[in-house]
Amino acid sequence: MPKPQPACVTLYPWLKSNLGTRCLNPLTGTDKRALDAAVQIIELYSAQRCMPVLDAFAAIVGQMQSSTMHLAYHAIAHVMDWSDRDTIWRAAGLMPLLDPGSCSAEPPTDY
Repeated sequence: MPKPQPACVTLYPWLKSNLGTRCLNPLTGTDKRALDAAVQIIELYSAQRCMPVLDAFAAIVGQMQSSTMHLAYHAIAHVMDWSDRDTIWRAAGLMPLLDPGSCSAEPPTDY
């Protein structure tokens, strides 16, 4: 049985399929490195839910351009669940995103 790939490898095809093939175009080298680290931190958080891990997530996401932070927001759902995105984003003390967009596979919300 093949070894599963890390989330930072599977994230990019997942984002493209959910947000569109051009969603990664705005990423700079720094953004990409930060997004890779952010998704690895979320993997750690899924196993070790503690504030220092969320602090690390916030610090890493803070290195991204504001125009690309929504990718880190959606990356939470790649590792965990759709409903975890808002909870984790707020718990990490990150500023609300004006319009994070929605993923094509995202379940509808009951607002």
